[in-house]
Amino acid sequence: MTVTVADPAVHEQILDMTYPIWGEGLTRQAYGAWNRGQMSTPWGRTHLERVALLSAGQVLSSAKRYYFDAVVSGARERVVGVGAVFTPPANRGQGHARILIEEMLSQAARAGAGWALLFSEIGDAYYKQLGFVPLARSMVTLMVREKPGAPATFVRAGETADLPFIAELSATYAHGAGVALDRTADLIGFGIARRRLLAGLGSAGLRHLEFFVAEEGGRPAAYVVISRGPAGVVLEECGDRDPSGARVGAVLQVLQARDPSILQEPMRAWLPSGFRPPQVLVVAESPAAEIMMMRRLGAPASPTDIPAPVTYWQTDVF
Repeated sequence: MTVTVADPAVHEQILDMTYPIWGEGLTRQAYGAWNRGQMSTPWGRTHLERVALLSAGQVLSSAKRYYFDAVVSGARERVVGVGAVFTPPANRGQGHARILIEEMLSQAARAGAGWALLFSEIGDAYYKQLGFVPLARSMVTLMVREKPGAPATFVRAGETADLPFIAELSATYAHGAGVALDRTADLIGFGIARRRLLAGLGSAGLRHLEFFVAEEGGRPAAYVVISRGPAGVVLEECGDRDPSGARVGAVLQVLQARDPSILQEPMRAWLPSGFRPPQVLVVAESPAAEIMMMRRLGAPASPTDIPAPVTYWQTDVF
């Protein structure tokens, strides 16, 4: 039986089993706090839950279930996200994960979802068998050009009050996309909080999360969210009233001038088509490490069902 995990003991059992895989260098206690913290955010409380396939109280397989609003092929859709699928070693090879996923999708379809979304770390073969279709998504590697003299752009730390304005900026990149989330202020705040919690609960100096805003006329005109950690420097997301991203480039130059060590190494990012700040040099491009896959609920999907481009920031990868 597939159920939403409400029993704290079952939840802790799942965390015990998944910690060795997705512990992110945290202690077991911190890993539990990180998971609880995500589910306690305004967005997480209503859009994220842990589910499991149970038999006589035993966890046969478990996963996270997310609910998003999105635009897919020009139509507004409810999308269910499938994450952290895990089957205990003793129960593998018996089809439990497949049963769990199919039941999750059936429940989502009954709740009005039209599509399912996941990110695979194990290749695409298994999920293709379940009807999921891979979507092309690339990352670029950037270097910030040094600016002589003192930067003129005013940059400050981002705040919760900035999120509604950032949601407006983010929405401009969804126009014309084949797939794009409806990135509300709460969803953006969830992505930032998830990374802040990970940095704050980990070992000192292991990870950092930086959120900066360039303000004009009393509201954000551009912003950046940058993480630093074992995976290097990642421009998790950004936005700019200037379609070219020139203000974002200026923000990056300000940060580089404040502390040259921040942006001395290459920085990876997903960027919308045409968004190339003149202050930034693109030195490489490659497929994203996570394989993004989608499936239409109620009917088979093919790659032609989902036209490019895919608009999906790193902050929203789950």
